[in-house]
Amino acid sequence: MKNVIAAIVGGLFDEGGVSAFARPVLFGTAGDVVVSALPDAVEACYFAHDDRESGLAGAESLKLCEGRFAALAALPACAQVLVLAAPFALAEEDALNHLLESHAAAGYGVSVLVAEQQGYDAEGQPIPADKTCLAAVFTGEMLRAAVEANADTLDALVAAAVAAGAQKGVAVTNEIVEICDGASAYVAQLAVRSRINFGLIAQGVQIFDPDHTYIAPDAKIAPGATILPGCHIRPGCEVGAGAVIGPNSILEKAVIGAGTTVNNSQVYESTVGKNVTVGPFAYIRPQCVVGDGCRIGDFVELKKSTIGNGTKVSHLTYIGDATVGERVNFGCGTVVVNYDGYHKYQTVIGDDCFIGCNTNLVSPVSLGDRAFTAAGTTVTKDVPDGALAVARARQTTLDGWNDKRRAAHEQEKK
Repeated sequence: MKNVIAAIVGGLFDEGGVSAFARPVLFGTAGDVVVSALPDAVEACYFAHDDRESGLAGAESLKLCEGRFAALAALPACAQVLVLAAPFALAEEDALNHLLESHAAAGYGVSVLVAEQQGYDAEGQPIPADKTCLAAVFTGEMLRAAVEANADTLDALVAAAVAAGAQKGVAVTNEIVEICDGASAYVAQLAVRSRINFGLIAQGVQIFDPDHTYIAPDAKIAPGATILPGCHIRPGCEVGAGAVIGPNSILEKAVIGAGTTVNNSQVYESTVGKNVTVGPFAYIRPQCVVGDGCRIGDFVELKKSTIGNGTKVSHLTYIGDATVGERVNFGCGTVVVNYDGYHKYQTVIGDDCFIGCNTNLVSPVSLGDRAFTAAGTTVTKDVPDGALAVARARQTTLDGWNDKRRAAHEQEKK
């Protein structure tokens, strides 16, 4: 099907002045739900709204006129126009596709989408469970004729098209959830969540608990991946085959490689390679790149850093503003000291380095390939290839010191 556009009509507000299209639904708004449900055949989308409403991502704005549907007169000439009169969620993902296809195949002048019918009227038309029409597709000619009637509801616009000579078609879907307040937005979220999760299950993704797994509509999850309970996979995420996410993990604009596990951890705006283990309780902040075969362990925080293939950061470590080579081992309690209170500085660590426990790397500093830092070292100068850096006070042992101290305190008690 060619030459199809969509027109979304705003101007719906509750008593508190909240736009129906701005209601939050599963990591986005009700308007985002509508835009994401548009069929692939739609070549352009328009949103008619006034200054009280923000525009919708992916839709060109039209100025809302008096008479909600009068703004449609400003649409460009088009063969078919899909008109959406309110935000809603669909239990069936292909319902709008079915509406467009049946409309074009039968050559109707206007077709409406309705929820499952309760019966038929005297003319043999299905009677919808919800009498209010929320979605209809018009031929461009019939829409122009209907707009002249100055209709204020989509039902009236459809009736005007029929009065102008359009033959009416009906496409039936099993559920349409109109989003008009907080309660209906929640019900819509349940429908969207269920549709996304069971759609992924049908594609080969294992989701242990669909009722407690929240996945954005645009997330790309490969067949063979496993999503455990309590996960939030927000917009802009990609998860590779064989990856295991969760339980209780958050991903946002994150790319997770095949075979990687993210256990009780959070990854934001970063890329994690293949066969990596992340967590539990790891925090990967924006602008990080973690290579293949790495270990990012418990209570590890990464920020704006690149971690080379095979590097192990097992526990209790902070790495910020750093470039780390391959096969590096970080001991427990390592800190990259990247901030002096005013500026942030870079740290560079070569391949095959061993960073001892409780090492402080005071930026800016560089460690060459195969460098070794002794436990408890504070590194303030560059370390060349293959060298050992030791920066700590030499141990002094005073024999019997503590026994004398304890004895003195015992005397004080008498």
